[in-house]
Amino acid sequence: MNQENPLSKLVASNAREVDRQKLADLLEPYVLFDEISHEMSFKDKFNELQNNADKLEIIFLADKARSLIFDEKDKQEGLSQGNLIIMEVMPKGSIKSTLKTLFDKRKVLKNAKGKYYIPNYRLNELFLKFKKN
Repeated sequence: MNQENPLSKLVASNAREVDRQKLADLLEPYVLFDEISHEMSFKDKFNELQNNADKLEIIFLADKARSLIFDEKDKQEGLSQGNLIIMEVMPKGSIKSTLKTLFDKRKVLKNAKGKYYIPNYRLNELFLKFKKN
């Protein structure tokens, strides 16, 4: 990029790197990924979260991180209600009702395959929210 162009300071080699670092810092106290299976394991701080919506948001953020860490062609970001139930992080009814509330409030969206995910426009909001914890 031409250094004489004042707009060149807006160009980065990896513009998403800042968000990746924030995402890693946010998730580190809550989750780990298995190196082989890429499955999530939850740390004690995750289990200490009292709010079910907070738990689901952490899970969705972890799923976003997993999709960025592990380059799996057939696995895109997004979790179904069934995926969440299998994790056994809270009662089935709590997952269903909390997921519905998050979706109705547009806190999570559905992709083309009907799987839920955190939209990128919420990342800064969630970085600030969980930085307080």
